[in-house]
Amino acid sequence: MFNKNILVTDIRAGMIMAADAVGANGSVVVPKSTVLSQRYMARLTNAGIKAISVYIPDYIATPEELRESAPQENRIKDTPEYQDFRRDLLAVAGELSEVFERLMINPRADIDSDYLVSTIKKFSEKYGETIHVLELLQASRDFDDSIYIHTVGVCLISIIIGLKAQFSDQQLNELILCSIFYDIGKITIPEELLNKQGRLTEDELEEIRSHTTLGYSLLTQTSLPEFVSLCALHHHERYDGSGYPEGLKGQEIPFYARYIAIADVYYAMTSKRPYREDICTFDVVSAFEKDGYSKYDVAGLIPFLNCLAQSFIGSHVILNDGTDGKIIMLNERLTRPIIKVASEFVDLMRHSELEIIKVM
Repeated sequence: MFNKNILVTDIRAGMIMAADAVGANGSVVVPKSTVLSQRYMARLTNAGIKAISVYIPDYIATPEELRESAPQENRIKDTPEYQDFRRDLLAVAGELSEVFERLMINPRADIDSDYLVSTIKKFSEKYGETIHVLELLQASRDFDDSIYIHTVGVCLISIIIGLKAQFSDQQLNELILCSIFYDIGKITIPEELLNKQGRLTEDELEEIRSHTTLGYSLLTQTSLPEFVSLCALHHHERYDGSGYPEGLKGQEIPFYARYIAIADVYYAMTSKRPYREDICTFDVVSAFEKDGYSKYDVAGLIPFLNCLAQSFIGSHVILNDGTDGKIIMLNERLTRPIIKVASEFVDLMRHSELEIIKVM
């Protein structure tokens, strides 16, 4: 079986709902796993639903259709390169865990900063330092998101942001060093709290937020430069002053913390969590466009979003009116591109009533 998004008008008897079809009022019109027949077409149409997701038996599909419908991350997982990436990711995370645990016992233990930065850079360079690294990370979302896996992911994303923001070699090395240690305070927070499902109490939220000050306190006892400990303290600050722990605004926030903040939020949003599923890259860009320009340093955010959006070109999408097409060109607002639908070109900047509801 494989999933495919189809128009309601294309329903065939025997297809099986792969997800609930939900009406405008939030009620389930046809539940997941329903075996469809033509009579469901009227029910869905009356509810204003234009497109649905269905399971289709493999024997109906040609190999070409299967390849076309398979999620990008599944296609990546089938490659030898992904297996190499998975092994490298775990190996680097293992090295970081040894360093972190050694510092917890003795903050004055020797830290070979040059070696750590070089290790992360070699890992990044091996896979191209481009959007492809993000695709490989996205395919690795089924990993247990330990502090160490998360840290390596943020390191790789930070490198892309630094490169797109045209950092000097020294700045890039310093950014990498910050990205290695920025979240070290979390190793003092109980795992059951970090992975808790459901809403956190105020006390629990405060305990998690304390990882910034705990990390700062630990790092100031090490031989690492001050900018590393300051990044650990301030990576949850926001440009509009809405962050913590000190509510710093704009350029009051230490330089590298502004860039780490973008990488950290992007990785968190695209990772699975106990309380929600991961979010696709298109929706992440949409979320950043909505309020990111007021919360993050645009010198890092804009080049990174432009990099992410380049991966949308050529993607098949479904619109809220049930039509499907292909993104052929980006606009200034990245989530309102120009789409080819059949033989026509639809500029979403000029059609406010239309929006992309799914990227294939």
